[in-house]
Amino acid sequence: MAEHPTYSIVLEMENAKSIDWDEIGLGLKALAREIAQASATGYPKPKVIISHGGLETDAVSLRSSIGAEAPQLEQVADLAFAAFPGGRYYDLKNNGIPSCEGSVLVFLDSDTVPERNWLSTLLKPFVDQPETICVNGHTYLSYDDFFSRTFALIWFFPMAEGDERFASKRALNANNIAFRHDWISSHPFPAHNGFKVSCTLLMHRLWSEGHKIVNVDARVHHYSPRGWGFFFWRALVTGRDADRKFVELHAPGRARRIVKSFTRWGTMSWRTIRRVTGHARQTGMPFWQIPFAVIVGLAFYTLAFFGHFSLAAGLVRDEVEMVPDYIGHS
Repeated sequence: MAEHPTYSIVLEMENAKSIDWDEIGLGLKALAREIAQASATGYPKPKVIISHGGLETDAVSLRSSIGAEAPQLEQVADLAFAAFPGGRYYDLKNNGIPSCEGSVLVFLDSDTVPERNWLSTLLKPFVDQPETICVNGHTYLSYDDFFSRTFALIWFFPMAEGDERFASKRALNANNIAFRHDWISSHPFPAHNGFKVSCTLLMHRLWSEGHKIVNVDARVHHYSPRGWGFFFWRALVTGRDADRKFVELHAPGRARRIVKSFTRWGTMSWRTIRRVTGHARQTGMPFWQIPFAVIVGLAFYTLAFFGHFSLAAGLVRDEVEMVPDYIGHS
């Protein structure tokens, strides 16, 4: 049997001043549990890099808060802190890479909670198949009310259960993924104006080099987005990002971009209707709420269309997407 690889984990975290420790603490405890379980089966003690958007001096308060929420984490892993003041999502991921040690690098987000056997499942292909470059886990949205159930149904993550066809085709999850350290070190997440475009570009880079992305059932749940402010902002950004991806992957002229905004509107609207009506009952959504969930989903992708069309038509400039202060989860 192959030797268990050494590994590090990059945990992307927001500025220490804006963290919701009630939620993040659950994820930290689960992470500590998973590391302990992996170590018990032969994996070496890892290094966990907390990559955050605050100042270097925030490391003191971060270490203190992590110790209060999940004291086990510092017992099972070596903690390090990497600051990138004002860093965006992919900046924070790339920021953690130079501090990593070992042959495998795992990326996890601070607003995700690993389920049991997550880490060992994510690392196993690197043991079984030495040629493995990338292992992609299964991320889904948690839910506890109408709004979060609706998001879980219309989002780009597969459902937790009963969604095997969609799950088999899921894209690269930057919040639940592992790479060979030497590969990701030389192929960091590409810099881009978009909000969630870099992971798509990296996925195509993997494919272009002939690497297979190994999808495994290494599960984490992601906290559901909250609030109407997020709803409107994220919908518009989703549309603008769709145009950006189309430009990067196909280099179309403006006319094709505009046509694409309309065809994608139709595709996503039909997908929303199918997913809500087909999966709503398994979320526990009452039958009478299903039509309202369809309406909310169609509203989301109609707003996404306006975001897509406005950028494709040149009505707005392609500027760097920054998360507004009023946004909680992304």
